[in-house]
Amino acid sequence: MSTQAQQQPRYEAHESPPLLASLGYGAQFSLIASATLLVTPVVVAKASGRDDSYLVWVVFASLLVAGLTTMMQVRSVGVVGARAMLPMFTAAFSIPFCIDAVSDGGPATLAALVIVCGIGQIAIAKWLFILRRIVTPVVGGTVLMILSITLASVVPRLLPEASDSDALGAHVAALATLGIVSALILRGSAVVRLWGPIIGIVAGSAVAAAFGLYDSGQVREAAWVGLPGEWPGLDWPPVVSGLGVTFWTLLPAFLFLSVIISIQVNGESIAQQRVSRRDARAVDFREVQAALAGTGVTNLFAGIGGTMPYIVNPGAVSYTQTTGVASLRVGYLIGGMLIALAFLPKVSGLLSSIPGSVMAGYLIVLSAYLFVDGARTVIQSEPNRQRITVAGVCFWIGAAFQFGLFSFPEIVPVWGALLQSGITTGGVAAIVMILYLEFTNPRGMRFHSRLHIDALPELNDFLEKFAGRRGWDTAMRERLSAVAEETLLTLAPLDFGELAAQDDESAEEEDPKPERQLVVLASSDGPVATLEFIGGAGDEGNMEDRLRQLQQFDSDNVVEQDLSLQLLRAYASSVRHQQFHNTDIITVRIAP
Repeated sequence: MSTQAQQQPRYEAHESPPLLASLGYGAQFSLIASATLLVTPVVVAKASGRDDSYLVWVVFASLLVAGLTTMMQVRSVGVVGARAMLPMFTAAFSIPFCIDAVSDGGPATLAALVIVCGIGQIAIAKWLFILRRIVTPVVGGTVLMILSITLASVVPRLLPEASDSDALGAHVAALATLGIVSALILRGSAVVRLWGPIIGIVAGSAVAAAFGLYDSGQVREAAWVGLPGEWPGLDWPPVVSGLGVTFWTLLPAFLFLSVIISIQVNGESIAQQRVSRRDARAVDFREVQAALAGTGVTNLFAGIGGTMPYIVNPGAVSYTQTTGVASLRVGYLIGGMLIALAFLPKVSGLLSSIPGSVMAGYLIVLSAYLFVDGARTVIQSEPNRQRITVAGVCFWIGAAFQFGLFSFPEIVPVWGALLQSGITTGGVAAIVMILYLEFTNPRGMRFHSRLHIDALPELNDFLEKFAGRRGWDTAMRERLSAVAEETLLTLAPLDFGELAAQDDESAEEEDPKPERQLVVLASSDGPVATLEFIGGAGDEGNMEDRLRQLQQFDSDNVVEQDLSLQLLRAYASSVRHQQFHNTDIITVRIAP
């Protein structure tokens, strides 16, 4: 495929390939996703010591939930679902915590924790514009690096002891899986990299079978069509008889997982928007919020179904780039095919019978990928050296507690377990240090009024005080005033005909609409000023897109409604417009 084809999609979200081509694309992605999607439930079921009936159920429930919620993300219901091809996928980095929940508290405890995780994501989606300073790439990247350690700690549970008679074959199978997956990911083409995990798992299973470690009985006994198992009958003892120590011990970890999943979905949704469009456009954060809400509802379903937490499939963006297909039709077909696989017990049995040693080899690669992905997230998204230092320090704080380098006297069991968790200690340390940097920054100033052009004189007085405290000259003060005026005119444009009509109707309206509010946050970084305009969402288009269009089609004949944008483009060094549900945030940087 040509580079150009990879850069621009052949089919955008609203476009549909021919039916046979759509079926082919859907089948390809479903096959790629299904095997690796089941790594999480299979590892949790085997490592937690549950019987085969539990394994069969969680495999069925994982496929069913993934299929249904993939279609929900494509279709969207109200503010839930991004209306984009964002297939859902089990969160492999949750494996250690899911194992502990099932082993110590049972399936009901895991269900309660996953539901709490889903509620947390819905709350983050609702208040994303407020939590954007905490739900940051630095925190997410740091916790991803710590998660690589906790995930790697699962590997010994899946491999037999060296003295065991099956140890040689198991270790060879794990190494074969590790080597093949690594080789394909490092040197394979884009298509081969997509298929790399499946090829490695199949090859590792073949090696395990050569040593007599592959049990095909479950596949032979399973029916071709039907329900592969029975719901484990979660009696919800945490709700009926009170939440136990296991729940409270793991609750902080699952709350952190909720934050990490939200950061992952945030990044995947933004990336999917960029690769799904032929023309460059600003990120629509309303779609990001809808994707987050969809993931939260997905995890509510996952908890009720007794399975593990979900994220957006991390291969979706690569698949869209490789095939050039972002069509919603293909997304519907992917969801439908995953649902169909759930009702094919023979296929589910084949996937759930993968030997634990093969899973161990794959988890080693996945742990390495998590660490690299976390480090890249921090370095690429954060130019501030202090915040990068936070990531490094907190990673080693988490590692120190995870490996038990600090010892404490006997304390309350819940707190003792929390201090033994790298994800809890490292994650809390990261949030505390980020908040410390926020609160110790040079203090900014805040302005509040209704969003109307009449607020301009008060806003100018506010900026005059702000510039005076920084000791800036007259030229910089005039620049700040000009930027504020043009931004305000863009957010609250004058339309005297409309205002007159509203005045005539105001006497007849019993319940007038609430006035839109404006908050301006002013801060500085050396000689550079940053003004953040926060207001209620309006009907205006995205300012970044409108500025980009003006730049592309520059003309001496500027229409009246674009005059403010032209002036703003001249005064500001950068403009960023984030549109959330009910809130717009415009961030303008002004250099001398």
